[in-house]
Amino acid sequence: MPGTPKYSNLIAAIATIASCDIALGFTFQLLPLLMDQQHIPARIIGLNTAMGPLGILLAGPVLPHVIGKLGPKRMAYAAVACIITALVIFKSTSSLYVWFPLRFLTGIATGTLFAISEAWILTFAGGNRGRIMGFYTSVMAVTFSVGPFLLPFTGTEGWTPWLIGILCLCLSALPLAFVDVTDDMFRDEEGGNFLRFVKRAPLLLFAVGSATLFDSVFISFFTIFGLRSGLSLQMASWILGFGIIGNVLFLALVGSLADKWSRLGVIVCAAIITVAMSGALIFAVHSWLVLPVVIILSTSAFSVYVVSLAIMGDTFKGSDLIAGSAAFSAMWGVGGLIGPPIAGAAIDRFGVDAMPATLGVTYIVLLVGLAITGGRLVRDERHG
Repeated sequence: MPGTPKYSNLIAAIATIASCDIALGFTFQLLPLLMDQQHIPARIIGLNTAMGPLGILLAGPVLPHVIGKLGPKRMAYAAVACIITALVIFKSTSSLYVWFPLRFLTGIATGTLFAISEAWILTFAGGNRGRIMGFYTSVMAVTFSVGPFLLPFTGTEGWTPWLIGILCLCLSALPLAFVDVTDDMFRDEEGGNFLRFVKRAPLLLFAVGSATLFDSVFISFFTIFGLRSGLSLQMASWILGFGIIGNVLFLALVGSLADKWSRLGVIVCAAIITVAMSGALIFAVHSWLVLPVVIILSTSAFSVYVVSLAIMGDTFKGSDLIAGSAAFSAMWGVGGLIGPPIAGAAIDRFGVDAMPATLGVTYIVLLVGLAITGGRLVRDERHG
């Protein structure tokens, strides 16, 4: 593999997933708010949110074979079309009997698109993967934050937020034409690469799962946390948006630090900071300190994911890399499946402060796991 990045492919791949990410930023915040306005209990909101990650989780083991068989471009186009169709149906009906299976199918499509794009980016990145994945994650933060920033202006009623999401998804299909890949780049001749990856990298997947649980809980419940803590919808949405976009300032630096210093060291430091900021959020929400706390919290939590991506790109290639990307997508499923229902039930039982407490406990468990395993993120292949 070349040591220098292939920038034309990198730009096209990042542009595709960035456009899609704007639509996801709208819908991931919009759906819980619509259910909350209908006085649906938080635990039901959490269960509905978990349907998307469940789809990602169940699709993960078969994605490497299907992508290798049909080709990454065809699968990416199919995923975009599926998400567009889902947004139209979401707006057309408010029935939870439809929203639950639809959220499941959307999860499969989203997981497929992210698995393909991240495998492309890691393949084309060459050296300095930490810096490039930090830049990639920063772009994702910008595009995902568009939804929280614009939602107070579009409101939750009518077709406006949905049409913006649909337009962005249509635009996301355009850069795909400029990604120069062959259908056999990620071909899986043997099958079972997914399971081999899981066996070799359990701690790496655990780290990813911590970040994905944070993401699903934070995005789904921060606005509700803010509203119940006395903030306005506009203020809660903007704080969430600033928290996400704050990653832009730091994640590329975090990636460079991981390249020059220590992958494991960055993960450990990020987990400790996340635990501290999760506790601070409970007290800071009532003051101006909430903004820097949310920015630091979001950045430290996602730093774990950035470094985990770099480690995967360092270690795995070809069909093993697409298997790893699928496994990472599946961990979005695991984190999302476990996180929102637990956080929703905890909020119903103990109050809204249970949301940041859930985040802190997650990273405490990660630190314990790192201590028990001695920080070995990927097992040696001969012992896999």
